[in-house]
Amino acid sequence: MMRFGILGYGGIAQRFVGDSAQVREAEITVIASRTEAKQKAAASAVKTAQIVDQYDACLSSPNVDCVYIALPHLMHKEMAMAALAQHKHVLVEKPGTLTTADWDQLCEEAKRQDCFLMEALKTPFYPSSEIVKNLIEDGAIGQVYEADVNYCYDLKDQTKPGWYIHDAKQGGALYDIGSYLYYFVLDLFPDCCEELQVQAELRNQIDVHFTCELNTRSGVRILTEGAIDRERPREALIRGTKGTLRIPYYYRAEEIILENAQGVQTIRPTLHYTDLGGEIAEVCRCVGNGWLQSPLYPQAKTREVLAFMEAIRSRFPQI
Repeated sequence: MMRFGILGYGGIAQRFVGDSAQVREAEITVIASRTEAKQKAAASAVKTAQIVDQYDACLSSPNVDCVYIALPHLMHKEMAMAALAQHKHVLVEKPGTLTTADWDQLCEEAKRQDCFLMEALKTPFYPSSEIVKNLIEDGAIGQVYEADVNYCYDLKDQTKPGWYIHDAKQGGALYDIGSYLYYFVLDLFPDCCEELQVQAELRNQIDVHFTCELNTRSGVRILTEGAIDRERPREALIRGTKGTLRIPYYYRAEEIILENAQGVQTIRPTLHYTDLGGEIAEVCRCVGNGWLQSPLYPQAKTREVLAFMEAIRSRFPQI
């Protein structure tokens, strides 16, 4: 049994609690929140868990094997290092850190402490990406020449005091959803060129919308877009000389729509886990096998995505 302690109890942590029920090896034993209302919500949701108001109490608990960090981005590295210092395994929400240098330090510390470390990203644990790769390799849509991948949603002026998404140091669209976009792109198209054409719209010192156009060495043009101020169907559209692949919600895809000369076919992969269930199961599997990182989502892949996001952010207008 993998005993999880949770730092923070916002929306994503609440989903983590719900999705942990999909994994019989997972148990929520401690939840730490500094907010009284969230403490009460956590106690109601997990009646067997210990609810604490200090993060250190969770990190030092003998009843915790792995710490799930669901705190604002700027706290990811600090809390992950603190967890590793207590010899706890770590699952840290995306982005794992804000820089590759910080991620390198976390990886080095995890290795030194002989602990498991993984960024919490659901996409690697959905089967859709492998199915898309196989369809492309099998020539289902001919030669791929273009891909359009986006993650755009509208906060609709939602705000609350101190909300990290509005903080210039850790907020904005790229930090919020870039991991989804660029994990998918770099996993599907590993031969991306370094030249990027980036545009960004800043508001109150954060990026509310950005686009990045790039090409692969094999000649595929890739258009990516992210936003927190506008709605667009969140999907990936891959165009080939003989057809198209459309993947709604590509980062947690439950269907793939293939259109070619044979007609339109909807492919629905078999899902063993949904939403966060796959990453929870992966932690249990890896730690149970004595592995320090996931073979399905290794630390180097997180670093690759972070480096790509750093390159994009460096091309934003001066903040």
